Amino acid sequence: MAEKRFSKFITPILLLAAISVLSFFMNKYRFGARHFIFPAALFILPLLFDRTFRPKKLFLPSKEGLKLFLWVTLATLVFYPPLFFAYNLGFVHRALADPTSKELLNAVTKGLIAIAVAAIPEEFFFRGYLQEHVFTKYHFRILKIVSLKNLFTSLIFGLVHAIAFLDITRAATFFPSLLFGLFTEKSKGRIFYSVSYHVVSNILAFILWTFIK
Repeated sequence: MAEKRFSKFITPILLLAAISVLSFFMNKYRFGARHFIFPAALFILPLLFDRTFRPKKLFLPSKEGLKLFLWVTLATLVFYPPLFFAYNLGFVHRALADPTSKELLNAVTKGLIAIAVAAIPEEFFFRGYLQEHVFTKYHFRILKIVSLKNLFTSLIFGLVHAIAFLDITRAATFFPSLLFGLFTEKSKGRIFYSVSYHVVSNILAFILWTFIK
């Protein structure tokens, strides 16, 4: 019985290893098409090699997750910018910049491009595949908030980001990942709001960085 349970994880482990190695070498050697190959891999690999994964209605919105998404998004827009500037100006001692309208437009454009190359493929693989398919039975919650399946997925999410960008600080993506996972759970396994919050977070981050030099 234990062997059967473990065999269920063999394919996901191999897929994670392939994705981690692929992202590491593409970023290490600055492979030109990495921004297209990696997102494609996140989509294609689980569909191609895990025949038990056949997602339905994954990208459709759900009324169950809407309220949480709106409250968290509002809180992020209100509280994150002051914390961002307090950290960068007060703790890291960076300076304020005066971005041009072109720089602000470029920041928004980068955030919109990230929808296709980051938000959608990452949420598809990590939330849609790992959290809601591979770890789907791990419902036990820590402090009645974070489920084990969300925790496991977020740990992997942070680790893969650290490997992909060759930067250990990228493992901090573990924290927003917990929110992405919570949106997915509240939406009964759908990733519409996790993708949406991913997009909001990316655009906000790109804009805020234009004010720092």
